[in-house]
Amino acid sequence: MARLLTAGFLLAALPCRGQDVTGSHLPGGIPVVPIRGINGQVDLPMVGLGTWQYNSSVTEKAIVSAFALGYRHIDTAFVYENQLGVGKALRKMNIERDEFFVTSKIPGGLNASATVATADQCLKDLGLKSVDLMLIHFPADFGAKGSKKERQTEWKALEAWAKSGKARALGVSHYCQRHIEDVLEVATVPIAVNQVQYHVGMGSASHLATDDRDFMRKKGILYQSFSPLCGPCNPPDNKELISGKLVTEIGKAHNKTGSQVALRWLVQQGIPVIPKSDVAAHQKTNSDLFDFKLTRKEMARLTAATSPAVGGGPSATDSGDCGIDEAPEVMVV
Repeated sequence: MARLLTAGFLLAALPCRGQDVTGSHLPGGIPVVPIRGINGQVDLPMVGLGTWQYNSSVTEKAIVSAFALGYRHIDTAFVYENQLGVGKALRKMNIERDEFFVTSKIPGGLNASATVATADQCLKDLGLKSVDLMLIHFPADFGAKGSKKERQTEWKALEAWAKSGKARALGVSHYCQRHIEDVLEVATVPIAVNQVQYHVGMGSASHLATDDRDFMRKKGILYQSFSPLCGPCNPPDNKELISGKLVTEIGKAHNKTGSQVALRWLVQQGIPVIPKSDVAAHQKTNSDLFDFKLTRKEMARLTAATSPAVGGGPSATDSGDCGIDEAPEVMVV
């Protein structure tokens, strides 16, 4: 059985495929991790399908393919402009609502009425009465202009929206300690998740690169990885976790690919991942992570790696997120 802390620490090895997982009710064999929801525990699948930069038709195709392989978690967002494709795929597959998990996101920097209107538009586009997890995508608007007051206003409005039955859990993305502290001053429901860029190459990086990873763990906020294979990173970094020397060398010892090693490094720490692919073979590889375990030495080597560094920010040691409110524009995934 998997024993997981809500803060994202792994107490025991994640199970191999086919073993029972505490609290899991989703089919497909992918383990879940508990997060703190509006009305108690919510189970979040450890692997989901990312859809950033996919249009609705590609998104629809990718979801149908992934769900045929056992996926049951979709990650989307208002700004991705592909939620209609998510809805089409879900209707086409005709899966019971309690058998899949949907994460969506609304932009940061919204006033109260815009928060509610945008969140409602997400549901309309998805064709759902509720999402499992709704995130605030950024601690400011996408021009990096925001304030403590605006973060608190948006969170309170999203709480009221969720409490009406429209989301099972709430979270954030790209948030650092001071942004979280702003929200915690007014929050009446848990901040369940902070979704940030995190991958091999960042294990020993500073808090400016990891968006204050250790603080999130202390606060019981699940740390979730987007771009777990450094896809948006500049060449050649965007291939290092697929075909680079370190991950492929370790992969040979387990008859696994480099990308599987990079993803396993994350899930073995209790960090859920949302790799993106619309190719069935790659989707299968990206989810086939639970029938092997990295050794302590292998985990240590991967944690000590300093490349590829965080991408999309002002430097290789700074994601840019922690300086938001006065920082230049950074890449948003």
